[in-house]
Amino acid sequence: MKKIKFILAGFLLTTLFVGCLQVDTKVNLNKDGSGTIEETVLMKDAVIQMFKEFAVMFDSTKTEEFQMFKEEELKTKALNYGEGVDYVSGDKYSIEGYEGYKVVYSFKDINKIKLSPSPDDKMPFGEDMGAEMNEEKAVDDYLKFNFVKGNPSTLIIDFPKPQAEVDSVIEETEAVQDSAFNEDMNDKLTEMFNGLKMNLTINFNDDIDETDASFVNGNEVTVLQVDFSEILKHKDVMDKLQKSKPETMEQFKEAVGDIKGIKIEFKDKITIKF
Repeated sequence: MKKIKFILAGFLLTTLFVGCLQVDTKVNLNKDGSGTIEETVLMKDAVIQMFKEFAVMFDSTKTEEFQMFKEEELKTKALNYGEGVDYVSGDKYSIEGYEGYKVVYSFKDINKIKLSPSPDDKMPFGEDMGAEMNEEKAVDDYLKFNFVKGNPSTLIIDFPKPQAEVDSVIEETEAVQDSAFNEDMNDKLTEMFNGLKMNLTINFNDDIDETDASFVNGNEVTVLQVDFSEILKHKDVMDKLQKSKPETMEQFKEAVGDIKGIKIEFKDKITIKF
């Protein structure tokens, strides 16, 4: 019963607390297809305190205090990134108002790597909740890598569009608007999603010779960069999102426009030769 209650509570809180996350993922790729995954995950201090109280509420016998950095769990999560992935290092990390961790994994073959652009699997609800969420994540939710070694080597990235995050914003907009407990939708949305950041980049350790990627800076390709704080600054954009309820990423792009801090690769796949 305790496990069921914990899982249900976790799902109810995911949408609320995901807005307090900052997730930065960088894949460093070598010419032979091996490389590393560097990930930084941060959560607002106030929310971490709420999780501490939440954990005690569901298990009064719990003696270990909730914390974001759990090295043993991060070592276990290496398997979630695919075959041949090993834990290299991890440590606590914090900035003003946020606390979390930095972790590094190594891999031998990027073709076997599984990466999701969604931050929901970074939510620290515990092992039970994490296992449940990993079971429900479909194969199509992950980036697909097709690497061929050569001179130059070629990497093709076929990735899902982050529709889940778009839908989440629209659904929360409607929920806040319809709620009798909230009079100011914009204030509630700002409070909920202010600070949510997602960043996913591929860094090539050799020079890029040719690519059709939309966002390239030197040897780094940005697959996804979303700062919801920037979206929330534009009431007109929020109104467009609410009214149009975009069903595709192309419609989302049209509604958002060229807002600073928003970079989303809209192509079905991109090719990088390096």
